[in-house]
Amino acid sequence: MKNKWVGPFLILQRLGSNRRQRVFHARQVEQGRDVALKFVKLPDGVDWDSAVDKIDREVAQLQKLRHPHLVQVYGAGFEGEDIFFATELIDGESLATILTRRGKFAPDQVVEYGRQICEVLQFLHEHDLVHSNLTPEKTMVNADHQIKLTDFRLNRANRRRWDASLKRDLELAAYMAPEQFTEGATAKSDFYALGVMLYEMLSGKLPYRPDTISRMHKNKINAPVPSVATHVMNCPIWLDQIVTQMLDPDPRNRPHSAKAINITFEEIKKIDATKQAAVSQMTLGFNPLTVGQDKSEARKLLGKGKRKKKNRGESFYQAAWFQVLALLMMIAIGAAVTLPIVLPSEEYRLSRAQQLIESDSVVDWSEARSILEPIIRSESELADEAEQAYFESRRKTLVYRAEKGKSTRIDSDNEQKFAKAVALQLTGDNQDAVNFFAELIKLVDPEGDERHIYFESQDRYQQLSKELVWPTEPIDLLDKIMETKTAKSESELMRAQAMLGELTIKFASESKYKNVVEVAAERLQQIKLALVELRSNDN
Repeated sequence: MKNKWVGPFLILQRLGSNRRQRVFHARQVEQGRDVALKFVKLPDGVDWDSAVDKIDREVAQLQKLRHPHLVQVYGAGFEGEDIFFATELIDGESLATILTRRGKFAPDQVVEYGRQICEVLQFLHEHDLVHSNLTPEKTMVNADHQIKLTDFRLNRANRRRWDASLKRDLELAAYMAPEQFTEGATAKSDFYALGVMLYEMLSGKLPYRPDTISRMHKNKINAPVPSVATHVMNCPIWLDQIVTQMLDPDPRNRPHSAKAINITFEEIKKIDATKQAAVSQMTLGFNPLTVGQDKSEARKLLGKGKRKKKNRGESFYQAAWFQVLALLMMIAIGAAVTLPIVLPSEEYRLSRAQQLIESDSVVDWSEARSILEPIIRSESELADEAEQAYFESRRKTLVYRAEKGKSTRIDSDNEQKFAKAVALQLTGDNQDAVNFFAELIKLVDPEGDERHIYFESQDRYQQLSKELVWPTEPIDLLDKIMETKTAKSESELMRAQAMLGELTIKFASESKYKNVVEVAAERLQQIKLALVELRSNDN
């Protein structure tokens, strides 16, 4: 299907597929926009005309939804017996792919991912929508660790979709709330799915073994709610508690709202940031869900409204006997174990970051930078080596984005110039590419925050300069000089300046080109004066 046209889209490459759908990287040529095209087959028994009508109305509504953590829907169409959806193309990997490679995440990373997902859920729920199919496979992570939920449809609480007859597969069922097996999805169903994802990110396991769908449904209703702490010793107690609440089989006992969950995440992050010990939290009666900007929401989440005589949905983590027991256990452990907790050394963290940089994943490069930043700030003996690795990570990300055509308007001016230069180089327009790289070498500070752009531009400039074939006849060189008279903008003038500078250096020593070099030098002086005047007018 590569290089095939589908409506206004040119298929570039396959991104993935399964038995029900195929996904491609395509380009909407007229808009100059890269998109993801997903082709879906209608299930057997679904009326084609009715489905098409509903999809048209659905997509018109989806196009209006805008959220930084929700993949944007551009439109839909039909190709043979397939429906295709055009959506925003994400430069990253699915959470499922990263989990397969890494196994699990640190608690602070899980909290950050959970917070971002909750922001989307809050947005959808405020629009009377639910996701209903939240899984790691449908959660994309870009190079900056930003979450993007994909494969979203116009799902309203307790309503069936046009493709509701589609058979559930085991993978999707693992993340479904018990009530979804027999009833429609609700906002509380989304919280359950998020709880499964958080549990999996923390422990590397699913809370219920993916047996048959029927047995999984029964286990979700009847089996004890699992605890992350049984698998992960360093899981913060409040994070364990909120995950347990999300996995409660009774929707009434799950968190009150996405806003309440986000308040919890923010308070957990504050605890981690201040390094407050669990013992002091307990002895001071600290509860992250009872402080912050919305105490009433947090109290609802914990079920701490008006006191009731009996509360069957109360988690045992909230019971006084459990907190006392936990405190006594920690005191006992503290008395028995006198060795301090040893955090990974700077040498280990630097080595880990360097390993991540050697991979081919933009997500790994981004993670490496987050590891290196504290080492650089520490100004230790390893700070210089960490800084060198940090900018190598940024260089690899810069090259990857430029070669993949991922540059956007939010990139810095120099990043955009570099992307243009690489695009020219890839299309064989080496002379213009050299001019762009020469311009960047003059603009970028080799010791500043964009030094990775400077050194990559320098390497490419030197490489391409060796490959360039200059005309051998003076008359042809004079033609090239005259072409610079069309330069008007600052960027055009600077490229012309770089080209003329290269020409004068290359041909200055040969008498045959004496006149050419003199004309080039005169034109070069005119360009310098034009740049000074242009910049003074701008100021």
